[in-house]
Amino acid sequence: MKKILFAFAVLLVMAACTNKPATAVENNEESSGVAFEVAKNYFFKSDQVIPEYPKITTEEEFNELFGMATTMGENGKPTAIDFTKQFVLAIVMPATDFATEINPVKVEEKGDSLLYTYEVKTGEKQSFSIQPVSIIILDKKYENKRVVLVNDRETTYFPAIDRYLTDSIGSYYAKGEHCVPIHSIVAVDERNSEDILVWGDFWVFNYNQMGDTLKCVSGGSHPGLMHIRQTEKGFEVTAFDQAEDGSKYLPTAKKIFGDKYDAFHAINSDEKNRERLRAEGLSVYAKKNGLAVNLYQDYGWPAKKLEE
Repeated sequence: MKKILFAFAVLLVMAACTNKPATAVENNEESSGVAFEVAKNYFFKSDQVIPEYPKITTEEEFNELFGMATTMGENGKPTAIDFTKQFVLAIVMPATDFATEINPVKVEEKGDSLLYTYEVKTGEKQSFSIQPVSIIILDKKYENKRVVLVNDRETTYFPAIDRYLTDSIGSYYAKGEHCVPIHSIVAVDERNSEDILVWGDFWVFNYNQMGDTLKCVSGGSHPGLMHIRQTEKGFEVTAFDQAEDGSKYLPTAKKIFGDKYDAFHAINSDEKNRERLRAEGLSVYAKKNGLAVNLYQDYGWPAKKLEE
């Protein structure tokens, strides 16, 4: 499959890792404190991709991502979590050889949002790597509120990927009012903080808003491997290895993805799931940017509803 470049043309549907945390709320709403409990003695499973969104509402999803780290002593057992009455907010950072702590500060309710303030403290370089994790437990009555992370430091590489897709790739397409980057992550290698490797199917789409509808102007698919560097304040993309077009697509994609090619192909070829994820991604973008839209449309096709 080659990259799709078009302006007012039929689109192939896209893949997306969505449910990103919002970054702004209305300033004229009052806030109130929300009680939480810090969950201790859990570790993030190394074969999982770091979640983009901190909210976890089911035991099944939690157990897929985290394991129990039971130790000796009275406080050695993992904190109990009852997902019938509670949910969690989990922040996970890439593995690092610097002593790193994620400390929850406060959670506030503000309108339909939860503002979660936390701080990241970085110490000296160590002779071993760690995976910084912070999990807090909240009452289930707050479960349906969107989560706004409040911190001056990025804890994942997803914002860096979004910036790269928007600035370095989206600018080459026919311009629209809104550039929406989407990524479906295939695999991650976080062992080297100077060269974090993220394989995925990356998409960029430009839209114009017409009434309550986002109408696609241009966009395309860019499968490949992102090289990302971790800095003191966050992350930056240093290079992007892309699958080439035409007859070179298959050999270059197989070279880039290697033993991960089958996983990439499975994600890329699932059209129904890709369309569902696309709608979810656009819905998150619309809410994050305060857009009064509930439909999206490709040229020549009927408008479709955004995911709630």
